[in-house]
Amino acid sequence: MTEDGRGPTKRQLSEVDEIHGSAEPRFCFLIARPRSGTTVFKRMLETHPEIVSLGEIFTESVKRSYFDFLKELVAREPDALLPSRSTGVFLQYLESCRSHALRTKPRCKIIVLDIKYDQAHLICEPWWTLEGLPRLLFLMRERKWKVIDLHRQDIFRLVISNQIAIQTKIYHSNSLKPGERHSASAHIDPQQLVFNAKNTKAAYSAISNHFKGRKEYRLAYYEDMFADASGSSFSEAFAEGIAKFLGVDNVFNLAPKLQKLLSEDVYSYISNADEIRALVEGGSLGSL
Repeated sequence: MTEDGRGPTKRQLSEVDEIHGSAEPRFCFLIARPRSGTTVFKRMLETHPEIVSLGEIFTESVKRSYFDFLKELVAREPDALLPSRSTGVFLQYLESCRSHALRTKPRCKIIVLDIKYDQAHLICEPWWTLEGLPRLLFLMRERKWKVIDLHRQDIFRLVISNQIAIQTKIYHSNSLKPGERHSASAHIDPQQLVFNAKNTKAAYSAISNHFKGRKEYRLAYYEDMFADASGSSFSEAFAEGIAKFLGVDNVFNLAPKLQKLLSEDVYSYISNADEIRALVEGGSLGSL
């Protein structure tokens, strides 16, 4: 840890240099809160012949997740579980991701790794500062890995969408039968809604400030992703901006592989809709 207790040690950074250097394919971390639109965004990225997306690497059920790798390593080296080895083990995992990506697409230039804000702490340190950002975010910044930070401008809709997904267990449109519409209803706790919305806004601010001024960082908005409100096509301007940031040609397929799960009237999925609408639209929550 650095003198201020907030970043990786010089030894750890040296390990990264040794393992990675400037070799291709390069890593791009897609970071976001849950229900930010990362899945449909990754499906667009995957249509590029030079990009491989490995999904949410800290979700245990995802094939080739970090924890799949960790279990196999610990079976051979029990000490790999120690916090002092966390950075080194993660770097080994990244090398396995690179090998897999090149087997999948030999022309691969970019590997996309999806990490939710809520999971970034899973790469730990023996000691860390209280209330500090996860050390993985410092490693991203120090190593100048590309980072796409996906926000939603409508924070309340983000939080409501997440609560509906958690309660109904329906997270994506491919969970429904062809032609079926999401019709389940959820009860939203007003206090929890406000709490989660405020925490999300604070997290957006803290993380964007952490990467402020870095050319390897791109802030993107879900609302800019699509050509119009129907979500039937990705925006050409959005795709062009992402291609330029990643250093690849804009040959993305602009037809979304997933459809929007919820209609524009998110309140139609809430059993206590009148209460939540009054809270959100009443103007009592200021800039939220």
